[in-house]
Amino acid sequence: MTELQFHGRGTEYFKIWIVNILLTLVTLGLYYPWAKVRTRRYFYGNTEFDNANFDYHASGKQLFLSYLIATILFALYVGLSQINPVLSIAISAIFFLALPWIVYRGIHFNHRMSSYRNVRFGFNGSLANSYKVFFGYPLVMLFVVGAIGVIAGVIGSAAGETGQTLSSAFIGLLVLFAYPTFFALMNKVTTDYFINGAHFGQEQFFATLKFKSFFAIMLKGMGLGILLAIITMMVVGMLAYATIGLESLSSLTTNMQNMKNGTEPELGFFIAIFSVYAFLIPVSMYMVAYFKARHRSYIFSQMSLGDNINFESSLSSIKYFGILLTNLILIILTAGLAYPWTKVRAHRYLTESITINAPDGFAGYVSKHGKGGALGEELGDAFDIDVGGIAF
Repeated sequence: MTELQFHGRGTEYFKIWIVNILLTLVTLGLYYPWAKVRTRRYFYGNTEFDNANFDYHASGKQLFLSYLIATILFALYVGLSQINPVLSIAISAIFFLALPWIVYRGIHFNHRMSSYRNVRFGFNGSLANSYKVFFGYPLVMLFVVGAIGVIAGVIGSAAGETGQTLSSAFIGLLVLFAYPTFFALMNKVTTDYFINGAHFGQEQFFATLKFKSFFAIMLKGMGLGILLAIITMMVVGMLAYATIGLESLSSLTTNMQNMKNGTEPELGFFIAIFSVYAFLIPVSMYMVAYFKARHRSYIFSQMSLGDNINFESSLSSIKYFGILLTNLILIILTAGLAYPWTKVRAHRYLTESITINAPDGFAGYVSKHGKGGALGEELGDAFDIDVGGIAF
């Protein structure tokens, strides 16, 4: 078993980052494609496995045309929304309908532009499956839940007041159940599409994923999130009572009404609101770390390349949460200047938590890839769709 290693440094990346920002500002955003390529090359080039680094081969020129088209479309959307809302809705609808195609082309482009030991990655998933994953499943799920909800509402209305109460309770439970079901299903089908369509040279990636495993992660995560939210509100309530007194707590409604009327609320009101955010933000960040760690652990355990190359993730939700929280504090204290160090720090942990068991190594693989650069492929990258979610 060999772990991936990342040799990047915050000081090195800061130089790239600050130059990218300055040139992007000076060129009114036109330098963005080159800035993106420079960043990716840095992170790819500093990621090592088995004494060899990864490479990213795209150029800013390849991405520029599609980036320019994306910028023009966005400007048209903003302009038309002020002139004719109907046209802006039409542009949004066109983009929505084209999204699976953009994702599909973006995956193809980014895979072919990535290599290890001069062997290219690739993607052979179909466009039809992209529409199935990003359109079919969400629409069917929405239709089923909506149909059940409408039927329950009609039956409840016909059954009188008691029936309406029971119907409302049933719809609430349906929505509560549909939420984890939807996200678990989408995590399953999208991960399936990304992994099982990818290949490295002549070898195919495989992953046998089960819906029930994603659903279990969602249920446990939701339960943990609700528990942490309750504890947070209890702690905030006790702190508020201890610091600003019961009188200020009972005047919460009055303070909110004062804000609506333009009157300055009491100091205690601001303290209470700040306390809520001060606790809820770390809770939210921990939930992000929890889902990230659990998903990666399960996905990598089910994933293989060819017949004998396996993967494993040692990502810890607590350690990753600590990195996210301290990174946020550093960014706030430095007014954003610490961003390069925080990005390198998080990327290093995510990368080095991946272990690959490759008994025969990668040197013998033969690359099979076509030429990139078609407009659709570049457009996917221009919209900054980093699909797949797994960094090798």
